[in-house]
Amino acid sequence: MTTPLADYAKFAGKRVAIVEHMQNHPFVLGLHQAREHGLEVWLLTGDRDWYTHGHDWDSHPLAAAVDRVIDVDTTDVDAVLAAVTGEDGRPLVDGLTSFSDYHTVLAARAARRLGLPGPDPEAVETANVKDRLRVALGDVPYNIPHRLVADEGQLEEAARALGFPMIAKPPAEAIGYGVRRVDDMTELVEAFRELSGVRRSLRGQPRSGEVLLETYVEGVEVSVETMTVDGHTHVFGVTSKDLFGEPAYIECGHTFPVPLPDDEREALYGVVRATLEAIGYRHGPCHTEVRRTESGWRVIEANPRTPSSCMTMLVTDVTGRSPILDAWLLALGEVPPIEPVVHNGGAAVRMLYPKRRGTLKRVDGVEAASAVPGVQVLLHVEKGDKLFQRMDNSSCVGFTYCNGPDRLEAQALADKAAGLLDFVTEEEEEEAGRP
Repeated sequence: MTTPLADYAKFAGKRVAIVEHMQNHPFVLGLHQAREHGLEVWLLTGDRDWYTHGHDWDSHPLAAAVDRVIDVDTTDVDAVLAAVTGEDGRPLVDGLTSFSDYHTVLAARAARRLGLPGPDPEAVETANVKDRLRVALGDVPYNIPHRLVADEGQLEEAARALGFPMIAKPPAEAIGYGVRRVDDMTELVEAFRELSGVRRSLRGQPRSGEVLLETYVEGVEVSVETMTVDGHTHVFGVTSKDLFGEPAYIECGHTFPVPLPDDEREALYGVVRATLEAIGYRHGPCHTEVRRTESGWRVIEANPRTPSSCMTMLVTDVTGRSPILDAWLLALGEVPPIEPVVHNGGAAVRMLYPKRRGTLKRVDGVEAASAVPGVQVLLHVEKGDKLFQRMDNSSCVGFTYCNGPDRLEAQALADKAAGLLDFVTEEEEEEAGRP
């Protein structure tokens, strides 16, 4: 990942509080880069074990990437405020934000109460709670018909209204958790019973058990990476989204930038800007997922944060702008010099998933994969970690990343490196050793 071209000298002497954090390599690297430019970083967390998975905190990459860790209930806005407020009632930080879907609303509320820069909390909540986004968009052609159901007795009417196939998902989750396609009434009932039984989010917040149903729209899905400053949305570009695992939708790779004809690109940017305007989102980064259908672009989700899964690396290496660092500038009340955005080359990332469940013993092929030209192997598991095969992105164990002359060559090299890696479990070796 190249060093951003912009001057981030405005970080010097400033302090930012981050409510929880992404664990992927780009976000840790962003912390180091910001601190190199003089930014002091406080991490507010409710559970260090969520990051370490039983390992020692002091050896975790985040421990060396922040200046201070504050253990606090990050689901309680008053507790967060108390952690960053002095005895005189004034904030001890110059900015407060979050890139975690589960904490962006709380961070926006805390920043507003402290008088610090930040997005409208209602806009963030409207984006995060997916049925509210659908209601806010109304009858525009790029919305998707939906029903929010609270009990099984509502399923028949929803099926008549939406038809099959449809998508069933929790109204407020991340990483593709719980999202699946249903093709008939039997699958719909099964999906509802499973999802309605989930009463806690992946980060422990209470959930109502409601299930969001949406008409399935066929098409190629992309994401648009943006930064909104004082109501004007700047576009970094378009990212591809490769998926596998139907009926679930798990991300397995991305490339940047996706070339589009001028008319399609302008229509897509118009849809994204109109979506953010509709919910009142006037300040901050956003990762908006959109699907190209026969009838035009359809908005899948709007995520008011920087993108994950190394997509910030894609943007930075191709444009010279860091969405992470730019977002922190905004949180401090500074205006990042985003435009004009110029694309130079292309980049790709492949997400790695284990072929087997079990306890990781070793990773074979790292040296060979790292030797592929232009490729970085970025793993976030180590010996002794449990490997899962879940129906969401949380089972990802790392990435192969490549920055190249164009996105397709970068993708081919990242794919080649990914094919050389094998995650060997203790259970697998025990099975192989049995007579």
